Amino acid sequence: MKLKDIKEISSDSVRIITEFGSPGMTESLNRMKEIASVIQETTKSFEDPQMVQNIENMRKAFEAMKDAGDRMKNVFAEVKGTGVIDEAKDMADSVKNMAGSNNQNLKEFINTFKDTMRSVKSLANELRHSK
Repeated sequence: MKLKDIKEISSDSVRIITEFGSPGMTESLNRMKEIASVIQETTKSFEDPQMVQNIENMRKAFEAMKDAGDRMKNVFAEVKGTGVIDEAKDMADSVKNMAGSNNQNLKEFINTFKDTMRSVKSLANELRHSK
């Protein structure tokens, strides 16, 4: 090692040490300490049994909501497959067309509506019991 190299290394070292003492560097280091402290506190809170239980409860709630959504899709598909929805649409169309019709058509409509409602109730009972 030459004297010139030693002088350069010494000069660089002094510059680095001086930089570490500057207000900007001190502020940055203090900020890093604060961030590290917050991270440690956060990590500790995740280890708390109550926090672990809360996270588990949230996971279970989300899972239950997903399952409920899936079941609703299945129920809707089953109801749609029975033709009840199409029957209800047809019945609504009949009601629109029956405005001004005679009394006999109204009685037939009421009977058809009652039959449809019985079918819907029966389907709902079957779905409840199939769970």
